[in-house]
Amino acid sequence: MTLPIAERWVTVSGLQLLVEDTGKGPVILLAHGMWCDAGMFAGVTAELARDHRVLVPDLRGHGRSAVADQPWRIADVADDLAAILDQLRVDRVTLAGFSMGGMAAVDFALRHGERLAGLALMGTSAAAEGLVRKAEISALASLIELTGTPRFLAHEAARSTFSPGFRRSRPEEVTRWESAVRAMTPRGLIHALRAVASRPSLLERLGEIRTPSLVIAGTGDRVVSPRWSKAMHRRLNRSRLIEFSKAGHAVPIERPAEVAGLLRDLAAGRISRAR
Repeated sequence: MTLPIAERWVTVSGLQLLVEDTGKGPVILLAHGMWCDAGMFAGVTAELARDHRVLVPDLRGHGRSAVADQPWRIADVADDLAAILDQLRVDRVTLAGFSMGGMAAVDFALRHGERLAGLALMGTSAAAEGLVRKAEISALASLIELTGTPRFLAHEAARSTFSPGFRRSRPEEVTRWESAVRAMTPRGLIHALRAVASRPSLLERLGEIRTPSLVIAGTGDRVVSPRWSKAMHRRLNRSRLIEFSKAGHAVPIERPAEVAGLLRDLAAGRISRAR
């Protein structure tokens, strides 16, 4: 049975943000990655909404949410998540962030840890970007600024985001993801790129987080190396590391049922520390 999805609109720093709200029960908040939208969690949401209330925003500049006039930081996304919970009157939540959303989730956990029942970091890193990678991201942002969005961008991004096996077996999912990239404005793309490239390292502060945590990675991730998941796991106090063999960067899309099961266990306090 497919549960209805309510669309909630919240205003944060003058920006209208869309939040998909479905199901009833303990609240799980899902934060998507750069150039994605709430739809990337459709499979995960369908599983979780059977016994949880699931909130999935289109983050600023993505999906149907507003594009900011000025550049923003990853910390601003964390503030958006806190404001969404405030406006929807949610005190405590299990927060799961993927890629850019995971970067914001780390920032959220450091500043709003008392609001977290659980934290899941998927295909992400708490470290700053290396010099080479930062230069590559900055160059792409400058290209988009000068010439507009390249026609090849969505297709090439998908080649990095998904494992070869998934691209062959589920081309419709890859096409949907590519359409979300193509729907973004050049300004939205640029802001997201520069926010990711300029973020500070929070890796050294992970020991401050006391929330039970789950770190999820695909062994075939070509966007964020799985070594960063291992680095976060080593520094978190109460974490479990799960690696999906041969999965690519977008583990929540490639393995939605398994990810949903892990998040359900995390929200119920059934994820124990494992080293």
